[in-house]
Amino acid sequence: MNNECLNDLLDGLTSAVVWIREDECIGYMNISAGELFQTSTTRMVGTHWSSIFPGLVDDLHKADEQKITIHEYVVSAPDFSKVRVSCTLSSYEVNEESGWLVEVFNTERHHRIVEEDERWHQYEAGNLLVKTLAHEVKNPLAGILGATQLLKKRHAPDDKDQAFLDIIAKEVLRLTNLVDRMLGPKKSAQKERHNIHELIRYVLQIVEGEKPGNVYVKLDYDPSIPDICMDFEVMVQALLNVVKNAIQAMEKHGGILEFKTRVERKFTLGATTFPLVAVISVIDEGEGIPSEFFDSIFYPMVSSKKEGSGLGLPVSQNILRQHGGLIVAESEPGHTVFNIYLPLNLKDPTC
Repeated sequence: MNNECLNDLLDGLTSAVVWIREDECIGYMNISAGELFQTSTTRMVGTHWSSIFPGLVDDLHKADEQKITIHEYVVSAPDFSKVRVSCTLSSYEVNEESGWLVEVFNTERHHRIVEEDERWHQYEAGNLLVKTLAHEVKNPLAGILGATQLLKKRHAPDDKDQAFLDIIAKEVLRLTNLVDRMLGPKKSAQKERHNIHELIRYVLQIVEGEKPGNVYVKLDYDPSIPDICMDFEVMVQALLNVVKNAIQAMEKHGGILEFKTRVERKFTLGATTFPLVAVISVIDEGEGIPSEFFDSIFYPMVSSKKEGSGLGLPVSQNILRQHGGLIVAESEPGHTVFNIYLPLNLKDPTC
């Protein structure tokens, strides 16, 4: 079998393969490796192996006698995305030239499924607890409001106690509204087919007046995404909460607010794997989410902002769950991504 045929076979693999020559420069990369590292395979030939595998091992010769497997290695791509992989390094000879073969297996999907399943169950437990508490709180609030209204009727309009009773009534109504927001949307979803780019356009119109002048919007759309079955009104609220957070994160230093739409195939949400899922990525260049808050940002009453109620993201997550979707966040200073996943069910009977 000639080299051209072997290259064709290697390019047909879904796992990444890199061959490193004896001079420790890259001699070959298959197509999957180029896709993983987001680079041209021909351009990387002749460059030092550490340009794509920084810190993988301190000495390639350690693999001369036996294979070395490195788990949980993180590949950083030019678009700031990070992919967890497992690498197997072994001594390998090609055309009588010594070198090393690196096989790279993408484990990101497995990790993501495990992590999202854990978050899914944590959110379910937290959401159930909050809804139970909210229902318990609403009953005494209704009693306080009723008693206040009775007292107001027993006092003359010009009585000085009316001012205090008005305060009580207003505060009870404020707390009632807060509890309602914790419980999520009251009505059942009224779903119709809508274009997600129209959803983004509408939300951008809403925030145009409050968007600082140093925040610039970038749109990166996949126009082939079909219309999705959704309750447009509540989905506006879900996306609006995410976008407002992104804008607030860039208030001090400004930056680019990017909206990217893509389609993922065979994507798992909770216990269900969908053939196609639409993804709306909201990307900002703000301060990032503090690490001490990150794991609980979708829990009610948790906020890293002094003025925040901690209800925006939980409400958004609840809305997405009603649509069979999910919101997943990634954050570091200067680069925060909220990925909004919506199943592409073209035969949804509710629409």
